[in-house]
Amino acid sequence: MKKLIIILTVAFMTISTGLVAQNLNAAGKSYNKGIELAGGGDVMGAIESYKKCAEISGELGDVGEGLKVKAESQICNLYMKMGIEKFKVKKYDSAIILFTESDTYAKMINDPAIDGKLKSYFAASYTGKGNALFKKTKFQQAVDNYNQALTYNPEYANAHYGLVLGASKLDDVGLLEVSVKNVQDYSSDEKLKTKANIAAGKFFLRICGEAIKKEEYNIATMNAEKSIQYYKEDPNAFFYYAMACNGKEDWLNAQKAALKAISFEGEKSKGNYYFELARAYEGAGDKEKACEAYGNVKKGPNKDVADYQRNVVLKCN
Repeated sequence: MKKLIIILTVAFMTISTGLVAQNLNAAGKSYNKGIELAGGGDVMGAIESYKKCAEISGELGDVGEGLKVKAESQICNLYMKMGIEKFKVKKYDSAIILFTESDTYAKMINDPAIDGKLKSYFAASYTGKGNALFKKTKFQQAVDNYNQALTYNPEYANAHYGLVLGASKLDDVGLLEVSVKNVQDYSSDEKLKTKANIAAGKFFLRICGEAIKKEEYNIATMNAEKSIQYYKEDPNAFFYYAMACNGKEDWLNAQKAALKAISFEGEKSKGNYYFELARAYEGAGDKEKACEAYGNVKKGPNKDVADYQRNVVLKCN
């Protein structure tokens, strides 16, 4: 009886070993077929062959583990390659779908290098999608995509810059200021840093202009100061600040701001800047300087008012 059991055991082991070898051979053939299809340009066919290889290998336990990982690596790389191709032609939704498929297999093989690369492409894809939505004036959706990008790479400066632009359109001051800071912290691109500062400067200048129209001069000066804080190279920021200070009868600061605006070379709007300077001098009681400044308003929307103030009100020589 013991002899029969031993014979049956050996027979089962032989059959089992034969089946393992047969299945391992089948898995290998599927793997090689995947290589052949990929080389011929049939990427989806290759993926299916690699999936078949991984499925068969997975049933073989430790014996098939190595081949299974190799097949899953190939699937991961092929999905990523297709995603990159879609990304390059700005088909971001398709790219994200393919990167998601790749990510599924990246988690299976637990490769940190691939995982890092995918996160970079996810961040870039969601940022690209956000940019496309921004151009269509879908600002909230754009912001949502920039935030999604940052879930993959919290230090992705282009996404933070997108948030600067999105926040400026949504009048979200808090988000704008945080995002400008993040661009400064995470970007090594000086041009991008400058663009973020310019965008913030323009945002606060717009708020300043709206406040001036409403004669809310304290709010106007505060926002003009914010604008200058972010970007000191815009003469209009000093011009608006001069207007707001004149509205508050803060003649000295109005003079300083107007003179600063005038100091920028090549400006076509200097007539407007001289007009605010003249108002500041007139308000302070300096007739001589007011006359001179009004006289420098050679053209523009304030020309007639400047002439009236000079010739009729102040009776300049």
